[in-house]
Amino acid sequence: MPTTYKNHKAEGVLLPTLDEVIATEKPDGVPREAAWIWGSEDEIGRLNLLTPEHIQSVLASEGKHGIVSSLNWDVTLPRQPGFGRQACTRKMETLEGVLVNDEILHLNTQSGSQLDGFRHLAHQAAGQFYNNLTQEEITGGSDHRCGIQAASRHGIVGRGVLLDYDRWADEMGRQTYDAFEYHAITLHELLQVAAWENVTFKQGDILLVRSGWMRQYNACLAAGDEDQLARAAREHPQSVGVDASDEMREWLHNQYFAVVGGDQPAFEAWPPRTKPILHEYLLACWGVMIGEMLDLEDLSAKCQQTGQYSFVFMSAPMNLPGGVASLANALCIL
Repeated sequence: MPTTYKNHKAEGVLLPTLDEVIATEKPDGVPREAAWIWGSEDEIGRLNLLTPEHIQSVLASEGKHGIVSSLNWDVTLPRQPGFGRQACTRKMETLEGVLVNDEILHLNTQSGSQLDGFRHLAHQAAGQFYNNLTQEEITGGSDHRCGIQAASRHGIVGRGVLLDYDRWADEMGRQTYDAFEYHAITLHELLQVAAWENVTFKQGDILLVRSGWMRQYNACLAAGDEDQLARAAREHPQSVGVDASDEMREWLHNQYFAVVGGDQPAFEAWPPRTKPILHEYLLACWGVMIGEMLDLEDLSAKCQQTGQYSFVFMSAPMNLPGGVASLANALCIL
């Protein structure tokens, strides 16, 4: 990468703007938006921003109320995942000769509260995953490069920020959308939510966007509304999510979020209306892990209660060599 970036530094690494990334000459086949700036051996992408010094600063400034909120939805939900994925199944076993119970879970790590890792989705046109990883490397050998175990070893501890779009839309009288249909949350709206919450952003933040998808799903589940639950479980689902516009893409890159996530099946509004999709930029080009179907309901209530929309975010991804994703295993401390 060139050494003339005007943007700031983090731990001695120059952090380019998206325009600078695109303008940088790259080898044939490498996506022009690829910001593989942490070195050829890097496996954790923007988790590199979560340095010991950064974590010390977050722990000193956040979590003053000592209130804990889990972001982990019932592991058996949704009852039927979208995209044709298999639902979680559970089997209890009692050991012979002693009163001890075991249980066996069979689940798709993409089916519920999860973190997308860098082996999950490639830049489709280039056929490359994060940091020049190929499908042949993933399926053809014992090299676990860029697997979820790298994120597990590093851990995820940082400053989380909740943009409670669902609550803001309700307060502003704009909550007229159906979360089970395509609805794009614009950058202008997200910035309005941030101003409404009195939130400012910092490099390395974990960005969480509450869209209302999970609130709507929980309401349908409680009401036994099978027709609506079936809509949420379509093999080709539609859902609310962030807009995939050029301005959103530039903002997400240049803010240098360490992780982004939401309470819906895909972070971006689905189905996508642009290519490459936002997932390709976040995961394959920039090394930003994506949280999906995070349970933000309790966090929303506690943020409203305290008036505090930033907090300590903690996650311990699964230590699964070569893993493509992980259960979220996430907590927030307000």
